[in-house]
Amino acid sequence: MSFESPDIEVFKQNLETTITAIEKHRTDSHSAIKIQSLLNVTVYVMATRFLEAAVKHLVLNYCMIKGHNRNQISLLQKELKKFNNPDFKNIKSLLNKELGFDLEDGLRSNLISQRDITSLNQIVQNRHRNVHATPDSSEWYNQNQKDLNNFRQEFPGLLRVVEYIDSYALKK
Repeated sequence: MSFESPDIEVFKQNLETTITAIEKHRTDSHSAIKIQSLLNVTVYVMATRFLEAAVKHLVLNYCMIKGHNRNQISLLQKELKKFNNPDFKNIKSLLNKELGFDLEDGLRSNLISQRDITSLNQIVQNRHRNVHATPDSSEWYNQNQKDLNNFRQEFPGLLRVVEYIDSYALKK
């Protein structure tokens, strides 16, 4: 899987380096087991950050490539600062608003699948569950139900959605 944008490729490589480091972590003590639990949360946070950064980067670059003027770019940057929780629905809305790009075209053309969308949403939702705590710590402390094995199954779907946006949004 490669990306048109070299910056996205660098973002992905940085994330994959972190994933490799997490995979090499050995749970050979009580402290190491606790650290593994934190790393399982961290990988979801980092993947969501990758997704958010990639989408913002692509929208900004596509608008620049399409010839938006300085004022339009400045307004876009302000809008992009408000973009967070990058689930499929929010990404679709942003791409449609800023680029006139319907992300569901990828579904209709079988370039992305419903499973890819579900995987992307699972990563974002798991991150959301773990970083937004309730006042009652019994509801959130160690509530991460996912680990690196789950992440390995979900991450390729997220990458396929980003790759689709990277490859096809500009053509619209």
